[in-house]
Amino acid sequence: MQRCIPKETRVPPTFAPSRRHFNAMGGALALMALAPRAWADTAFPSKQIRIVVPFSPGGPTDLMARAIGKIMSIHLGQPVIVDNKPGGGGVIGMSEVIHQPADGYTLVFPSILAVTNPALMPGYPFDTLRDFSPLTVVGFVPHAVVVRTDFPAPDLQALVASAKTRPEGLSYGSSGNGTSAHLGAALFAQRAGMRATHVPYRGAGPAVQDLLGGQIQFMFLDMSSALPFIQAGKLRALAVATATRFEGLPAVRTVAEQGYPGFEVHGWYGLLLKAGTPAAVVQRLYAEVKRALDTKEVRDLFKAQGIAPGGMPPEQFTTLVRNDLAMWKRTVEELHITLQ
Repeated sequence: MQRCIPKETRVPPTFAPSRRHFNAMGGALALMALAPRAWADTAFPSKQIRIVVPFSPGGPTDLMARAIGKIMSIHLGQPVIVDNKPGGGGVIGMSEVIHQPADGYTLVFPSILAVTNPALMPGYPFDTLRDFSPLTVVGFVPHAVVVRTDFPAPDLQALVASAKTRPEGLSYGSSGNGTSAHLGAALFAQRAGMRATHVPYRGAGPAVQDLLGGQIQFMFLDMSSALPFIQAGKLRALAVATATRFEGLPAVRTVAEQGYPGFEVHGWYGLLLKAGTPAAVVQRLYAEVKRALDTKEVRDLFKAQGIAPGGMPPEQFTTLVRNDLAMWKRTVEELHITLQ
């Protein structure tokens, strides 16, 4: 006779998980571990973003930063503020990023000084490619070779000829030692075999005033500063130092077209992040900067200021920074240029 065991005292069969169960559980745990990071990436930004401009308010960098920041804030859903931190040839502003987390909430907006200063400043505190992550060029600023309208030189060949008739040569001004205007003019003088004396100023404004007053004879002047004087008939552009002609002055030939093949000096203003910023954050920020640069509002504003909008991807900007670091290091060494 079969013995009957009460239902409530029966022992349930032992559960033996299979390999398939372990794999499923492992996959679920892995997804749970990844979830916070994925959420964090998609949640960027969750607070305001700061663009540090290492120059005083009112200049071209400040103008560009505020123009793109206004549009970026709309699509990022967070305020994008501009914080001016001038001084030290950009070093003070760039230090702001170094001392912040690599999370994309602090960007710095230096000029080409980020690649010329390492060659010019002993003990420069940064390695531009090691310590920073290049995001994109916001604007290229062409340089024009300018003289007073009454200076007897219609082109570069005449400028060089004029220098060679004077024992002391010509003098040229710049907005400061180590700027692209200084280095570009020095490089041209070397290529042309002309004697030229550099006179540094504290900014483009005083330099232009001395050019108009006849104290200096020519300048490699950034187009944002040069264009108003050219349009007003106070300065004459002999050449542009870009690879192709400037859209705003189509009749003015390039330096290369006037007998100096391959000559190109460009100024740029670009955004850098702290090295180690997550790739997803870099790409999100790049997409929003590019979106702002592609708007008619920004392009028209830049064009009126003589600025060519940038927008190259981070990888291309990194290559540009690397090439410029090497070029300016070589130039400074060959021309024995110092900041003194």
